[in-house]
Amino acid sequence: MSEPFDFDTNPNLSNDYERTPEMFIPGYHASHAMAITLLGDAIGGRGRVLVLGAGGGIELCALAQAFPEWKLVGVDPSIEMLNQARSKLRARGFEDRVELVHGYIPDSPNGPFDAATCFLTLHFIRDDGGRLDALSHIRRRLGPTAPFLMINGSVDKKAATFARQLRWYGAFARRNGASEDRIATFTMGVREELHALSPSREESLLREAGFVDAELFYVGLMFRGWIATAG
Repeated sequence: MSEPFDFDTNPNLSNDYERTPEMFIPGYHASHAMAITLLGDAIGGRGRVLVLGAGGGIELCALAQAFPEWKLVGVDPSIEMLNQARSKLRARGFEDRVELVHGYIPDSPNGPFDAATCFLTLHFIRDDGGRLDALSHIRRRLGPTAPFLMINGSVDKKAATFARQLRWYGAFARRNGASEDRIATFTMGVREELHALSPSREESLLREAGFVDAELFYVGLMFRGWIATAG
């Protein structure tokens, strides 16, 4: 049986990836526009940028479109999603500026990179040492003062308010045309599989991994995004 968030075994997820985040994540494309603004301000029009969880190619294409002089490295563990990314990049003429790597965060090239992003990916890693290890790997691949942007499902799942936030999550998707079956599947996935952490824990892990000056730049219901600097 396929898992709700396994992109290689759940064709309903990977085949409709262009549409799915728009249905379930408030301000999905706006979060990319914010990231482009912050990264451009931090490193300018030239740079080498590491994009983690790059499968599907949505963020890669947005960054490549915005910054024609950037070199991008996209890393993802899903073969299916990397194939989709490759197709998108080729169709838009960005393929020569993007290197795709099959693997997890520790499999990323060593760098140093001028910036890194990790959107909707770290929340699949448990806070049992694994999340800190992933963040530490990212930090080691960044040059001094390089910016790092991450977006995660960030919520205290032990709090009494979590049930209400799950209702909002489903209600938002329903307004955007998601089927009841898909809402039920994704809600179960958030409840049982997503290793969401409270905002305070997210910021604590960034500090432990060697990042400084973490600042919230995006909030969409239970999803939050931070920009931090390699210390």
